[in-house]
Amino acid sequence: MGKNDIYMKRWLSDKRRFADLINGSLFQGKQVFLPNHLTESNPEQTLVLRNPNGENLTVQRYRDIMMVAEDGTRIVVLACENQDEIHYAMPVRGMLYDALNYTEQISQIRKIRRENKELENSSEFLSGLKKNDRLTPVITVVFYYGEKEWDGAQDLHGLLGLNAKEYELLKKYIPNYRINLFDPRRMNNNLCFQTDLQLVFGMLEYRKSKECLQKYMQTNKNYFGNMDEDSYNAIRVLLGSGQQLPEAKLKSGGIDMCKALDDLYQDGVDEGIKTGIKRGIQQGIEQGIKAFILDYREEGYDKEKILMKLQTRFSLTREQSEEYFSRF
Repeated sequence: MGKNDIYMKRWLSDKRRFADLINGSLFQGKQVFLPNHLTESNPEQTLVLRNPNGENLTVQRYRDIMMVAEDGTRIVVLACENQDEIHYAMPVRGMLYDALNYTEQISQIRKIRRENKELENSSEFLSGLKKNDRLTPVITVVFYYGEKEWDGAQDLHGLLGLNAKEYELLKKYIPNYRINLFDPRRMNNNLCFQTDLQLVFGMLEYRKSKECLQKYMQTNKNYFGNMDEDSYNAIRVLLGSGQQLPEAKLKSGGIDMCKALDDLYQDGVDEGIKTGIKRGIQQGIEQGIKAFILDYREEGYDKEKILMKLQTRFSLTREQSEEYFSRF
C-alpha cells in the first residue's frame, strides 16, 4: 500500500467521516447510517477452495476500509475501496470482494448450524443453510481521487460490452454488477456532507487557481487554520501534483494549512526570482562571448587562436569553446 493510500485510509477510517462519506455519496446526505452504529471489521477476506486433486486453493483480499452498521433494526456491511488510479477491471474486482464477504457469511452460518446439529434435510445439508437464513447486505463505495476523469466501465455489462446490438438478446440473462463510484473532484459543488468532508471536497473546486484556493481557505480559516494531521495529509493527496504542500511539522496545536499554502507560493516566487537572475547572468555571459568571437573573426584571427583565447578569457573547456564558436 502506497503512502497516499495510507493517508486516505487513516482519514476516512474515522467513523464520523466514514458514515458521512456513505450517506453523502450514496443517499444525497440522508442520515441512513450513524457513526455510533458503526463497528470496525477485519478487512481481510479469504476463501478456501478444494480442487479435484484434493489440494486447497486460497483466495485472499484486503479491503481498504470495512465496517459493520447495526442500528437495532438492520445490519449492513459497509466497505470503501480507495483508488488514485483508474482500474479498468473494477466491476469484477468489486464483485469479487463482495462475493468473498457473502461466502464468508455462509461459511460462518454453516459452521454454527452443523455444530448445533440444526440441518435436517438434504437441501440444508447441501448448502449449510436453513430455508429462512439470511445474509447481511454488503455495500461498497469506490472512492476515486485520481487526476484523470474516470473513463472505465462502471458495471459488469459495460465491461463485457453487452450494450452492443449483437448482445441484446443475451443481456437480460447475464447478471449485472455495478460499482458505486464517487469522485469528489467532479461533484460540481453538489455537496451534501455533514462533517469536514464538506469543506475539503468543496476546496477541490478551486484546486487549479492559486487565488481562489487561498480565498476559499481564508474564508474557512477556522478549519484550515487549525487542522489535524490526518486531514492535512489527506488534503495534500487530494490536491495532487498541482500543489506540492510540505509534510506536516508536528507541534502543539493544529496545522495551519493557510500558512503552508502561502509559504508554498512564496517559495515559488522566490525560486522564480532566483531562476530569472541566473538566466539573466547566463544570457549576459553568452552575449559577451558572442561579441568576443565576432570581433576576433573581423580582425582575421583563425579558429584555433580564437578557441585558445576563449578558454583563457572565459575559463571555458575546449568542448565549450568549440560549441560557442559553432553557434556564433
